[in-house]
Amino acid sequence: MAEMEVPVLCYWNGRIEYGSNGVYYDRSTPRMIKVKRKTELSILLDQLYLLTGLDVDDRRSKVRIFGRFPSVVQQQSMLQFLLLPVVNDSSLETMLEVPSKYPSIKNVELYLEVKSDGVVESAACSPLLANPGSSLKRQRTDIPVKLEKGNSNGWIEDEDEEDVDVGNGRDGDMTNKSSGSDAVAQVVNLTEDNNISHKDLNKDSNSGVSKPCLSSLWLDDRDLRVGLCFRDGDELKKAVDWCSIKGEKKCVVREAGKDECMFECVRWKCKWSLGAARMEKHGLFEIIKYTGPHTCCLTDPEDFKSEFEEDEIERAVRDNPTLSIAELKKWWKEKFSYELKTDVMGAAKKEAIKRVFGDWDQIFEDLPKLMAAFHSSNGLLVDWKYDVFPNPKFASFCGVFWAFSQSIEGFKHCRPLIIVESKDLNGKYPMKLMIASGVDAANKYFPLAFAVTKDVSTDIWSWFLTGIRVKVTQRKDLCLISSPHPNIVAVLNEPGSQWQEPWAYHRFCLNRFCTQFGAGFSDYTLTDLVRRAGSTSQKEKFDSYMKVIEKRNIEARKWLDQFPQSQWALAHDSGRRYGIMKIDTTSLFRFFQFANHALTGYVLLMFDELRYSFEESFAESRASLNFGDVYTEPVMDKLEEFETSSVTYVVMPIDNNAFKVTTPSKNDEWIVQLSDCTCTCGEFQSCKFPCLHALAVYKQLKINPLQYVDDCYTLERHCKTYAATFSPVPELSAWPEASGVPTLFPPVIPPAPPAPPAPPTVSGKSQRKTTPKPTTKKS
Repeated sequence: MAEMEVPVLCYWNGRIEYGSNGVYYDRSTPRMIKVKRKTELSILLDQLYLLTGLDVDDRRSKVRIFGRFPSVVQQQSMLQFLLLPVVNDSSLETMLEVPSKYPSIKNVELYLEVKSDGVVESAACSPLLANPGSSLKRQRTDIPVKLEKGNSNGWIEDEDEEDVDVGNGRDGDMTNKSSGSDAVAQVVNLTEDNNISHKDLNKDSNSGVSKPCLSSLWLDDRDLRVGLCFRDGDELKKAVDWCSIKGEKKCVVREAGKDECMFECVRWKCKWSLGAARMEKHGLFEIIKYTGPHTCCLTDPEDFKSEFEEDEIERAVRDNPTLSIAELKKWWKEKFSYELKTDVMGAAKKEAIKRVFGDWDQIFEDLPKLMAAFHSSNGLLVDWKYDVFPNPKFASFCGVFWAFSQSIEGFKHCRPLIIVESKDLNGKYPMKLMIASGVDAANKYFPLAFAVTKDVSTDIWSWFLTGIRVKVTQRKDLCLISSPHPNIVAVLNEPGSQWQEPWAYHRFCLNRFCTQFGAGFSDYTLTDLVRRAGSTSQKEKFDSYMKVIEKRNIEARKWLDQFPQSQWALAHDSGRRYGIMKIDTTSLFRFFQFANHALTGYVLLMFDELRYSFEESFAESRASLNFGDVYTEPVMDKLEEFETSSVTYVVMPIDNNAFKVTTPSKNDEWIVQLSDCTCTCGEFQSCKFPCLHALAVYKQLKINPLQYVDDCYTLERHCKTYAATFSPVPELSAWPEASGVPTLFPPVIPPAPPAPPAPPTVSGKSQRKTTPKPTTKKS
């Protein structure tokens, strides 16, 4: 089988440049040659001499070869290309293997630097890892080095050729040898099996004065050490990059100046680092700090991209965990010159938060500082609940209540309605999340206040609801929707409670009410009748359902009668709940859909979602206003439904500004009263914007129906709801201590009650099943 040939594009008479994808060749048209995979460098050189038109016997002409070598994967079809000097058979083979290892690359690219009569005609113009716009100049050295053909130090020459500089760099790197001078330095080959000691190499043969150890560029990682010198920063960067390629590692410049630079492994958990600076005593760049070897694993090219992104984002999150996704995307673009998608950045930040703030025991130290940072930067209102130890400087965590000032300001423009609910938080310490939410002009939940507690009881609900009334809103005529849990009902019925009429009106979530009913009456049909009775907006239908329930089970009717009908039936609500009959817990807790996060991580990600929700909702409502829209989607959808409906309504006037609306095909009829904005269907007064029957009347009378829509549905109100902006939060190192909060320890979780006794066995003996007590960490 014939040996495979590799197409090679040869460039010369141009210049090497650096762009967003790394190195490339400019101002030159390539010539292609075919090269076998196992070709020796000397044979390739013979072809290149013919290709460039140079005389192979002209000792004054030489060719220096650089390859365009792929390295860090940045995007799915893009690579970062580095400059790889081709100095021996091994480095040539490395370049010729590129198409087989990277299927997207069809050709090998070689850049030729032709040196004739002491002049380099096409030279590299930029260091491997330097900024393309930098103006670093290479420093000359007075140490000439005679290089042998096939060695690993850069130039490919015969043994008897003139002395040349060891540097692999820009024009002017040659050291002019003075006539009559026979001072020739030995070749420095820093390998473990080198028989020549560094001490001998660093001494002048005539004076015995110690000279700096001038390094070869083509070291192994193990050869880097303190005291090793390089001609300049460019040469050092090339050497470090070469070590990275050979060792399958990735190193980047973390800090760089004119006379100093610092390298680190891209895997920030790896301990490898190198620092170098220009020393006045010899003018060379000398390694002054080195920590090695690498403590990370070898890089898999396919997995490196995602791992690199995760590590870099985690590094940024450790410094400032409250950076928004937009801020992180901007930072990434500026640092790495390519963009990450929003969903990729969001997922990476969530994982970084989980790793950085995943310790449940650490949350009792981190959370007070985080709340203090939110308070100082965004006016967060916070209230702590804890059990003080005998030493008042220490306490056991019971709960924390918080509300952002932006939410408090925005709620002033929402309808007078609040929904409260709680859910379990899984983790090392079982806790409860409590939330209070309003409803905005677009019928979406508006997060208002939060609390995390060790349990939910009458005392906790009292503390939470009092916090809402004292710290968040003092509005009158509020409608409060909750579950019919006895703890909540007991708190609201306490004497002097500001959640009683006329300050507030309590309503039940119909789903939770039906669940509580079903627990006492195991009859699916009865439960369904209760749901139908509660959800209808027509009083006649409500009465009909109640009669069926009474006929089927008199005890069920008695159970229902112990609750005011206004608390659970839409037909008797008087429009307090704006047609909202159930609590959509998925939407209500959408800011807390983060699995396997500790509490601090929950709060950080919730802040991200809340801030994004404000920015997005404000931008959308502002755009709609600029387009001339007046009302939000729920109203406009109802108008569109009426306009596209195939039903024809017959409108007949009745005395006292009332109208009867019927359909020709059905016997149904509805009475619309324009003076008090009501319809016997109940929808007009429940939702507080015209129903289909009222719209038929307005169309008959040629009246603008929008004047009968409640102001809570206007886009102007929606825009004001989300107008408040969030301020930047300090970096983690600048989070202040929480004032007045003692050092907190994990909550004391009471042991679970013992399980009830098991039923007797056949033999008459009884068995008792016990539940072991959970272990608690002592503070």
